[in-house]
Amino acid sequence: MTAPRPAVLPDHVPVPVSVAVSVPVSVAVAVPGHPHPASPSPSPSPSAAARVLAGPLRVLAAARWPDRPGEELPAIAGFVESSFSPLVAETAERCLRARYGPPPAAGAPRTALLLASPSGDTGTADALARATAAGERVAPLLFFQSNPNAVLGHLAARWQLDGPVVALGPGFQEERELHERAALLIEDGDAEQVLAITAVQGPPDRATAVLLAP
Repeated sequence: MTAPRPAVLPDHVPVPVSVAVSVPVSVAVAVPGHPHPASPSPSPSPSAAARVLAGPLRVLAAARWPDRPGEELPAIAGFVESSFSPLVAETAERCLRARYGPPPAAGAPRTALLLASPSGDTGTADALARATAAGERVAPLLFFQSNPNAVLGHLAARWQLDGPVVALGPGFQEERELHERAALLIEDGDAEQVLAITAVQGPPDRATAVLLAP
C-alpha cells in the first residue's frame, strides 16, 4: 500500500497573526517576578500601594446643595428631565473647587468618586415610566443617565480624575458607612483620596460632598 502524500496547502491559506488593537479592555498580564498575573488599572495612572490606615480619614474639602434658599441647579449638557445628575455634579464641583479651583484638578492624586443615594434617580425612572405608559418613544439620553455612573464619568472627565467610580444604593448614605467604604478604596490601593457624595432627590433635592484622605 502506498502511503498517502501529505497535503500541500495553497499559498493563500490565512496565517494567524498578532494584531495590536487600540481598544480599552481589561486583561490580566503576566509580569516577570510576580507569582500571579497583575490586573491593570482602568486608567493610565498606576494604583497606589495597599496600606492599613492608622486612623479616621481627614476631610480636605466639603460642600453641600443647596447652600442658600432659592438656589437653582445648573443644567448639564447630555442630561435631561431629571435633577439627579445636576444635583450630584454641582455638589461635587463645589467641593472640588474648594480644593483645586476651576477644573481640571491639577496635581490631584489618584481620586476615586464614591456616590451614595437612598433615593436614586427617581426623576429619570419617572420619565421612563411615563413614556412607556403613554407608548411614546423613550429619549435615548434617559437610558444613558439611568446609570448613576454616567454623571460620575462626566465629573471624572471634566476634572481629569483617574480613580475608580463607585455608586451605592440605600444603606450607605450615613457618614460612618460612607467613610468606611472610602477607607476601603484607599486601603486596597485603588485611590489616594476619595470624593464621597451623598445625594437625595426630593423634593427638596439635597446633597453633600466631602473630599477624604488619610
